[in-house]
Amino acid sequence: MRRVLRSRRSRIPRSDRRKAARLAARALLKRLPPRCRIAIYLSVHSELSTAPLRAALLRAGHRVSVPVTLRNWQMRFLPFDARTALRSSGPLRLPEPVARRPMQTARAFDVILVPLLGFDAAGGRIGNGGGYYDRALAHPRVGGRPQRIGYAYAAQAVDALPMEAFDVRLDAVVSERGWTRFPKQP
Repeated sequence: MRRVLRSRRSRIPRSDRRKAARLAARALLKRLPPRCRIAIYLSVHSELSTAPLRAALLRAGHRVSVPVTLRNWQMRFLPFDARTALRSSGPLRLPEPVARRPMQTARAFDVILVPLLGFDAAGGRIGNGGGYYDRALAHPRVGGRPQRIGYAYAAQAVDALPMEAFDVRLDAVVSERGWTRFPKQP
């Protein structure tokens, strides 16, 4: 299923990807509270680009952090701004901040933007298979925080996804078509 979903996403024309990234960023920004503490991913390959969103979040004064993957299959988050130096590192060789402190857990955020390969109408999500986000978001939430928001192209919607007990469901997905909210999750 991952191979099929990755192929579907990679077939989206580049011009459509750029337009979708701008539209999704606008849709997300409209509903964020002021000075939101938000963790976003640094997009790679055919993922919905977070570049327009990163710039807009920083301009609007939101407190932005990005993930770092650790060798013990855990993920933490580091502050990000326009001056943050990046390098491909960690077990997945993804762009990550060079500075490794101060690391934060998912509990520190109002919103965590989650990358994905596919999502369904019940808030199910399939990622790349490492389980980093599922482990990072597995703790009980207090007051619905952090909100778990998928960031994807509308074309990544599927009818249904197989879900395991450890898979974390999303509260919403934001795409170029706007917000899709899902039933409340614990």
